Amino acid sequence: MEQQQVAPLSVGVSALDRAVERASGWLLERYGEEVEWAIEDQFLIGLDDQERIDLEEQLQARSSRDQSTFFGNAMSCILAQGRFEPDAEEGDCRSFSFADKLLGQGGLLLEVTERQWLEALVGSTLQLYRIGRLEGDLIPLDEVTSRERVHVEPHPSMEPLEDGDLVGARVVTLEGEEAGRLCGVFGFPTGDAERDLIDLVETAAAHSRANQGEILGIAEVVATAWLRSFLPNASTRGPQALVDGAAVNTRRVLEWPVSDVSESSPRLPPLDS
Repeated sequence: MEQQQVAPLSVGVSALDRAVERASGWLLERYGEEVEWAIEDQFLIGLDDQERIDLEEQLQARSSRDQSTFFGNAMSCILAQGRFEPDAEEGDCRSFSFADKLLGQGGLLLEVTERQWLEALVGSTLQLYRIGRLEGDLIPLDEVTSRERVHVEPHPSMEPLEDGDLVGARVVTLEGEEAGRLCGVFGFPTGDAERDLIDLVETAAAHSRANQGEILGIAEVVATAWLRSFLPNASTRGPQALVDGAAVNTRRVLEWPVSDVSESSPRLPPLDS
């Protein structure tokens, strides 16, 4: 797909957003072709050739903000887990992690907090959550393994979503922080296809646990479902998160990820509005 430009961030964005913007611009400037290859090979991996053509046509007709949101979600995946894996016929080219190029020797000169956020982002996983309103004290991210809720700072891309809606995201936190930050927001307003999405994610989660070395997993399932919402005749759960919104003044809380469900775990019902 045609290489995208990084759009300027709005006032009031988080330190993580600023770090991701700088990192994306740096990688595009120095490894533009490799980034484009990784988006095609890793972010769009679940789409067939015709769907990729249709997606490019749909994106060209969208606003610059929509295009920037698409690219931002793609880069969140590339920064967290992306690698350049050249074909054998490319000769001396070697595979590498984009995070290693960014954070290693000769990488981008970063402020201390920017480096901390990017280091926390690297290796983080994209999970599927259900949105609810915060009640009570903040709960640290590490308690999510106890099926507790994950509290996050507001993010503009979540504003159009409502309690009970699903959202795919990487929740990144630093030691001592009470609330996590979101990197990449894949919104799925509640609709008829919700059960299908949850079933797909739970299947991917179970498959990933049994096949640790395979590429396809939860992130690809969530990203593919979100990308297909751009396509003609897509589900009515279109990308409503792709709008110009401002962050609300309250924190959001995400239920423990439905993508981390085991057969013996009880399923939490949607939060009441």
